[in-house]
Amino acid sequence: MGSLTISGRVNLLSVLAVAGLLLVTGLSLMKLDGVLRDEIADRTRKTVEVAHSAVAHYQAQEQLGVMTRAQAQAAALSTLRALRYGQDDYFWVNDMQPRMVMHPFSPQLEGEDLNAKTDADGVFMFREMTEVARRDGAGFVNYRWAKPGQQEPAPKVSYVQAFKPWGWVIGSGVYTDQVVATVGRAALALGGMALAVAAAMGVAGWFLGRSVAQPVVALAARMKRLADGDRTTAIPGLARRDEIGRMAGALEVFRDAAIANDRLEAEAAAQRQAAEEDRIRIEAEKARAAEEDRIAITALGQGLNAMASGDLTHRMTASVAPKAEQLKVDFNAAITQLESAMVAVVANVAAIRSGSSEISQASDDLSRRTEQQAASLEETAAALDQITATVNRTADGARQASGVAHSARDDAEGSGQVVRDAVEAMSLIEASSNQIGDIIGVIDEIAFQTNLLALNAGVEAARAGDAGRGFAVVASEVRALAQRSAEAAKEIKALISASSQQVGAGVALVGQTGEALQRIVGRVAEIDGLVAEISASAQEQATGLQQVNAAVNQMDQVTQQNAAMVEESTA
Repeated sequence: MGSLTISGRVNLLSVLAVAGLLLVTGLSLMKLDGVLRDEIADRTRKTVEVAHSAVAHYQAQEQLGVMTRAQAQAAALSTLRALRYGQDDYFWVNDMQPRMVMHPFSPQLEGEDLNAKTDADGVFMFREMTEVARRDGAGFVNYRWAKPGQQEPAPKVSYVQAFKPWGWVIGSGVYTDQVVATVGRAALALGGMALAVAAAMGVAGWFLGRSVAQPVVALAARMKRLADGDRTTAIPGLARRDEIGRMAGALEVFRDAAIANDRLEAEAAAQRQAAEEDRIRIEAEKARAAEEDRIAITALGQGLNAMASGDLTHRMTASVAPKAEQLKVDFNAAITQLESAMVAVVANVAAIRSGSSEISQASDDLSRRTEQQAASLEETAAALDQITATVNRTADGARQASGVAHSARDDAEGSGQVVRDAVEAMSLIEASSNQIGDIIGVIDEIAFQTNLLALNAGVEAARAGDAGRGFAVVASEVRALAQRSAEAAKEIKALISASSQQVGAGVALVGQTGEALQRIVGRVAEIDGLVAEISASAQEQATGLQQVNAAVNQMDQVTQQNAAMVEESTA
């Protein structure tokens, strides 16, 4: 269908209309044939029923005794033999054998056995008639039989009805060739009319197709010229008021749209040129911004590498874009603060290391001298045992020993003051450790600010898109370095805390030493009382008092050494 022209389609419609007309004609003829055949069959049925009624009348006469059966049958056959309808239509009678009982036009068949009788087509029509009458009581049978006075068989339809009281089959048939002739005449008439109508429709379709196709062809040619770029040639058919006119109007709209489209394409070309120039300018600006970012990232990377290597004197000195200037200032300030904090940390760590070493040595010396004092006290106790036996003889020596004991107590009390001074000095060391912890807190704050700075740099790099991807990597490294600095500060703080704990332990040991010295003072006081009590026997304890004097002198020397050591530790 897509390859047919408009005129061809109009002609096709004409052909389809003619075909439809012929189809309707054929269906009408078939309907006519059926109606005629039904009418003939119905008429035949009714006539046979009339003949059946006549035979029934004579059979009733037999029943009434008016006639014998033979008389009644003879009268009935005589009536049927003479009975006609139409031109050549008649009745016949056969029995159920079947055997012909009566035939008005073929009397030679009467009494003949009809079982072997066939028509021109070999149909055993009398067998079928008998079977229909026996089975259904009545019915139609189609066969071919010669007309009266003719030899050529013609199509015939017969209606048979059984008359059971006498065992007869009454029948009559009608030749259907008249139906064929009637239908043929009707076919000729209708066919002629159909051909005339078809010819008229064909001519009308040709003119109609031509009248539709020519304007459409003209419009198609104008469309092609319009597609080729012709915007000036007039469009045919604009004055028409039919579909062609509407198509011409649509083509005119299309032409106007094409003219407007040409104008829009020119404007679009100008806009594309302007957009291309803007793109080149934007690409140049992006390249310049990328170069500025590269310079800033390179300088920042160098500074971070130097800081990672331990060089805190490096500063960002390269010229950077205004948007990265604040990053440069913040980085240099952070490095300066970190350098100052690390210098302070190093100095305080050295001082703590030196003080801790001296405190350790002093504690060792104090412990060792305390042991020596304990040994001397043991010797003093032994000497006092000897003095007990000769207390009366050492009165003068006892008085001297009492004086020496007073001196020893004073010296021990002086040693206690020295120990308290040492405890105070260690407290100052602990305070210095706390100050160092505060400095570590400052370092941790600097690391937090550096981490925040790196986070801001990462945000700026994310805003820059692909151009800031390298800057984002460097910012991530800065954040990682800041986190490592914070972790190092926490480790230093932990070391300082451990040192403070060790200093506290030293303070506790020195305190214990002071308590031991207090106990020594008490013991010396007790010795002084004992010496007073045994003054009566001082003469006998002269030798023991000399030993006590020597032991006290030794304790005095040790105490002096302890005092000197404490003075050195506090210097």
